[in-house]
Amino acid sequence: MRVKTELSEIPPVFTVERENQTAVIIFYTDVAEKQLEEGIAYTAVSWVIKRPWADNLRERIVADTANWLETAKAESYKEAAAAVRAARNDLLSGTDADMALDRLGLNAPSGTTFTAWLSFLKTIGEAVGGGMAKYRQQLRDITTQAGFPYEVTWPEKPAK
Repeated sequence: MRVKTELSEIPPVFTVERENQTAVIIFYTDVAEKQLEEGIAYTAVSWVIKRPWADNLRERIVADTANWLETAKAESYKEAAAAVRAARNDLLSGTDADMALDRLGLNAPSGTTFTAWLSFLKTIGEAVGGGMAKYRQQLRDITTQAGFPYEVTWPEKPAK
């Protein structure tokens, strides 16, 4: 898990806390000083992973800190990306009915001329290229945003 954190003192590179038989390992990166009225604070990005507790865990992390940090970042990315995709998929599912041709109330015209079919074709064209279709494409494109999966700008759902 990735969290932006504010601390009262400069954080260590990592901490290890024991919760029963689980180790909670927190890495701190991007540490910056922040001036406050009452003094100085520090901001950092913290990366949290959990592993089974082992008595020599701290020594193993010290011996290979970079790889442990990369593992924490990779797990965080995977977790955050899955959460964003799940939210996106829920939003897409909520608009499926708006895009289903059988729900548009279309009646196929009985005539065979272009004029007879024009209104029918316009309604389909509005559905396929209208606001809801663009919204759905923006949702599908969420994963291409520069800040994905940590800083996502959600599109606004259009009125029906």
